[in-house]
Amino acid sequence: MTAKQPTQADFILYEHPLNEQVRTYLRLESLFNHHYQLIQSESHTNHIGVLHNILEILDCLDRGDIKGDLLKELEQQKLHFQQLAENPYIDELKLKTFLSQLQQVYQWISQYPGKFGSRLRKDRFIELINNRIRIPGGSCSFDLPELHQFINKPLEVKQAQFKEWFGHFSGLHESIKILLRLFRENATFQTVNTQQGHYQYNFEKGKSAHLLRIKLHSTDLAFPEVSGSKHCFNIRFLIPQTDDIVASTEEQQFLLAIC
Repeated sequence: MTAKQPTQADFILYEHPLNEQVRTYLRLESLFNHHYQLIQSESHTNHIGVLHNILEILDCLDRGDIKGDLLKELEQQKLHFQQLAENPYIDELKLKTFLSQLQQVYQWISQYPGKFGSRLRKDRFIELINNRIRIPGGSCSFDLPELHQFINKPLEVKQAQFKEWFGHFSGLHESIKILLRLFRENATFQTVNTQQGHYQYNFEKGKSAHLLRIKLHSTDLAFPEVSGSKHCFNIRFLIPQTDDIVASTEEQQFLLAIC
């Protein structure tokens, strides 16, 4: 009888950014994913969650020059894949399709007027709820009667409005999906071991990475804590206990991808 092969469900995946740009991309990816999960529901509570989520996206977009960083990264990716056109082993049709996709999101971002989300912030309804909904319990009907009216509208009306609001982020969403997919596909998982609960890695001179991906078996008691920069990173494993969290000193085997 053959042993059962492990599946994705047997592991917990942890990701850690190694620069501020990827940190922001991961946060936005998480918020975008939450958006699509929440709008699938017919629950009024989840639809209020959609609005909270939109405000969190706007808050996230307030940090740094995301637009400039994305344009720079997309331009570098375009140049890289254009050079691959000379490789006889590359599928020319797939490459052209992907380059066209890159160009479309690049144009969307470059033509976006001002800062991401700036037009949505000026939406009267978004501005209204932004001023009140962050108060604990601020979504009550006596605090925001207009929100209460909106939440009780037919599902198709609300979903159409959610789609219109999220349209302000559509090209941003696509560009982040593309870049994170490219980063993640840039490395494969390798089995590594800690020494007394720690794992340290120093990059060779002139080399760096965007992202760490760590897989632990779902039955493992420990979880990883990562500190890192463009020069090196350190992973230690912690074990939650009833009253505290303790550092593991045992050898820990895990899967690691340096993207």
